[in-house]
Amino acid sequence: MTKHEAVKAYFEPKVEELAETLLNFNFSPEARDSISLITNYSDKVRKKYITGNVQKEYGFSIIIVKPYSSEQDDLNLEAMNFAQAFMDWMDEQNEKKKYPDLGENCTVERMENLQNMPNLSGVNCEAGLARYMIQARIIYRERNVNV
Repeated sequence: MTKHEAVKAYFEPKVEELAETLLNFNFSPEARDSISLITNYSDKVRKKYITGNVQKEYGFSIIIVKPYSSEQDDLNLEAMNFAQAFMDWMDEQNEKKKYPDLGENCTVERMENLQNMPNLSGVNCEAGLARYMIQARIIYRERNVNV
């Protein structure tokens, strides 16, 4: 299993629980209640050790599409709270040390949100939809198998 497959498999059960839909990978449709995982970078080297081991990062964004309102109601607040709850779940998984399985040569050190709240990354007023973006990364150590 590749790192991409492992990260997608890790988030799929939570997405199905929350949105009763499948997780989109590297595609974010203009569809109500869709949740997508967009890769930003993979295998980015943070540190190299004399043992040959390497600390790396896997960066990604979670895009959540929710209904949007230009009225004086709580629809936008509810959407922001939904996205914030997803971030909080990710923080809980990090505290519990429940991480994606990146393979036998990798040990995940932490998973972290790169911001303290979701970004409102776009609004489609005509369709009544808003995109909320969560940026995150997984920091892991990869063992040198040639030693």
